[in-house]
Amino acid sequence: MPLIKSAYAKPIGIAVIAVVSAILLWKNINHTGNYKPDMFALKNPERIDAFRFTPNDPKNAPLYFQKKNNQWYVYNQLDTFLADSQNIQMLLGWAMRKLKVQRPVSGESVKNLSRKMALSAVKASFSIDGKETHAIYVGGSTQDNMATYMYMPEYDNPCIVEIPGFQGYLTPYFNTDIHIWRSLKLVNLNPNDIESLKVIWHQNPKNSFEIIQKENQINLFDMQQNALNANKSLLAGYLILCSEFSREAGSVAGINKDKNQKDSVLSSNPIVSFIYTLKNQQQSRLDIFPHQGFEDIIIDARPESTETVQTALFWVRSSEDPHLWLSQDIILENRMKSVSDFLNP
Repeated sequence: MPLIKSAYAKPIGIAVIAVVSAILLWKNINHTGNYKPDMFALKNPERIDAFRFTPNDPKNAPLYFQKKNNQWYVYNQLDTFLADSQNIQMLLGWAMRKLKVQRPVSGESVKNLSRKMALSAVKASFSIDGKETHAIYVGGSTQDNMATYMYMPEYDNPCIVEIPGFQGYLTPYFNTDIHIWRSLKLVNLNPNDIESLKVIWHQNPKNSFEIIQKENQINLFDMQQNALNANKSLLAGYLILCSEFSREAGSVAGINKDKNQKDSVLSSNPIVSFIYTLKNQQQSRLDIFPHQGFEDIIIDARPESTETVQTALFWVRSSEDPHLWLSQDIILENRMKSVSDFLNP
């Protein structure tokens, strides 16, 4: 497993590795072995400190994951991001731990399936202290979408693999889109490191304010730097709340691939902007733009009924990220405060 600093492998080398993996996968279908129910499962997922997804298709680049100082990072040839720890835990601690062979593939379908997996499967390899300890090839779903085709070179044929009690297939857990695996947090700060937070309402400037914390004091100011009599507990709680901002899960929104649409959003006035100044004088900014859409979210799911509420959507742009991301009103509402919300009576 390469370290983060060596993620920029040469494209030719990647293509060669992918082709060799495909050839080995194709040729190994004649190898014999006994099929154990848990042979695809990861035995000690908590010890894994690195893994990678290598597509057999050389047009798709590998995706690497590495744990450093108890933080997971995801990276490819171009980018390195803090990873979404919940997604990593779901893969390692749940999916990989519970994999079970339903049955080996047999009969006439073996040859066609093996050929298909040789061309399009993803090799998932897992390492501990720099040593690869487990590797499987993950293909597509079965015809009923209730299980997944997987293969191990040590065994004879591909197998149909499932997670007992889980209704669905597992291919999405081995997606090589880096944005699906990166952290959802557009802002992730230590509240104690924030020296100033400006909240600017562009259409209603009188609602704007600035919170400044210095020398163990926290104070509220208007945009003319007039000190205001504010509830300091509310100010401290608001700084903690705004030290994190999350986007919706998923890959990059389609609007980022349409320059005209993206520019149209960015050229408009934001509804509100959050401008952070840290104690080391580093600055960052988060702009919230209007979006015309709504989304239903589940607030109560029961066997007999599911209760949902509709929430408005917003475009969010961070100065640390070139993309527009979606966020929900249910996430933003407690952060979109005006100066009057903090004033003492």
